Amino acid sequence: MRLGRPLVTVYIPSHNYGRYIARAVDSVLRQTMTRWELIIINDGSTDDTVEVLKRYEGLPKVRIMHQVKKGLNVSNNIALRLANAPYIMRLDADDYLDESALLVMSHVLDKKKEYGLVYPDYWLVDDEGEVLEVVRRKKIGKEAKLLDLPAHGACTMIRRECLLELGGYSEIFTCQDGYDLWLRFLKTFKPYNVNVPLFYYTQHEGSLTKNQRAILDTRAAINRHFIRRHKKGRIPKVLAIIPVAKRSPGMPDHAFADLAGKPLLWHTLSQAVGTRMLKRIVLTSNDPAVLRYARRFSRRRVETLPRPDKLASYDARIQRTISFVLEQQRKRGFVPDAVMLLYINSPLRRGVHIEMAIDTMAIFDVDSVVSVIEELAYCYHHGSDGLSPIRKFRDIQIEKKSIYKENGAILLVRTAALDPRNVVGGRIGHIMMLPEESVRIKTHYDLWLADRVAREWLPGTSASAQRSAPLPS
Repeated sequence: MRLGRPLVTVYIPSHNYGRYIARAVDSVLRQTMTRWELIIINDGSTDDTVEVLKRYEGLPKVRIMHQVKKGLNVSNNIALRLANAPYIMRLDADDYLDESALLVMSHVLDKKKEYGLVYPDYWLVDDEGEVLEVVRRKKIGKEAKLLDLPAHGACTMIRRECLLELGGYSEIFTCQDGYDLWLRFLKTFKPYNVNVPLFYYTQHEGSLTKNQRAILDTRAAINRHFIRRHKKGRIPKVLAIIPVAKRSPGMPDHAFADLAGKPLLWHTLSQAVGTRMLKRIVLTSNDPAVLRYARRFSRRRVETLPRPDKLASYDARIQRTISFVLEQQRKRGFVPDAVMLLYINSPLRRGVHIEMAIDTMAIFDVDSVVSVIEELAYCYHHGSDGLSPIRKFRDIQIEKKSIYKENGAILLVRTAALDPRNVVGGRIGHIMMLPEESVRIKTHYDLWLADRVAREWLPGTSASAQRSAPLPS
């Protein structure tokens, strides 16, 4: 490589981030490693971005492009075509680099030819740049062997030749470019990470739940697209089991308790029937009224199976119900690859969660998949001297110490991995759900909360949306 050629192309796409972009650009100018070039893409900004960027015009290693708004992934591919360096890295306009970021990551790629990308730990900062915490990622190969937690989309350094071989960034999706690239990357190349914080990631105030929903829904769509292109024929045949125990009418988890104008049971049945990724759906219950309702709901899609009272008691292990249903299915000549439990007291799960769990099993070849929410509170366990914090420091978020709480909405397990002692076993994958989707009906308060969420919070589960949905005959 001749002297003077850049080693790293950094590019900054920006849409209406004039407030932050100078900080991002200046962090590149301050790098201790000097063999870089910088491409700034003003993606149709209508704020003061153009004025801010004027101060950087004419700098020898800086190119500035102004374009009508094209979106992140199109801008990513434009930068890829313009890049002159063998390594390329995106820096989001509201984030900024440690002065040694390019030096450390380029050194890794220089010395470790077998790896196609490298990503670091990072600092989480607020709008004013005040550090909130340090985020520590698991070390690949030692602490992380199941690579279902992707690298950060930005500030990950990638070999340009790897990106070109993968065909660049998919322009189908409007966000989560890093997750899409991660899935495709792992098919061919190896990732590496360094446990040193090397960039500052801005957490904006007022983050909206709808943005989190868009992120999770986009990930589900990326999984579906990846499955269609790379995993044809590898989707497990899934048997969904909806176990319903007979409850007295006053109980909050009674199958016919009203939730947003529909029976509690309706919510799980409608979402299960609405996805075609379930090979069979069996509702099993010791309540004749529940069995009649399910048959009326969809005789073609829902099989009903009377459940012995001893299997529906409070102290009965769910494994016995699974074995009971599987045995009945085997007698009919159907042996599923995996079993999914769908409890009716998790009424706010959606069909997309069911599909994402099945896709996750196929993509990462895991034995089980559970739906979870991340527990962000500072948690303790009880030791010999009383309460002891699970995380030693409040200001360090360590990926390996993150706490994920099962929400009971989805439990998928391969038939071959079923264990009489424990439903979940082997390599366990997960899907993330939002807290408001994870309400689990155990008390009358839970039922009230789920009703309010369904009516007022979650699109597609509102009372008006449900009134337009098909009803069982």
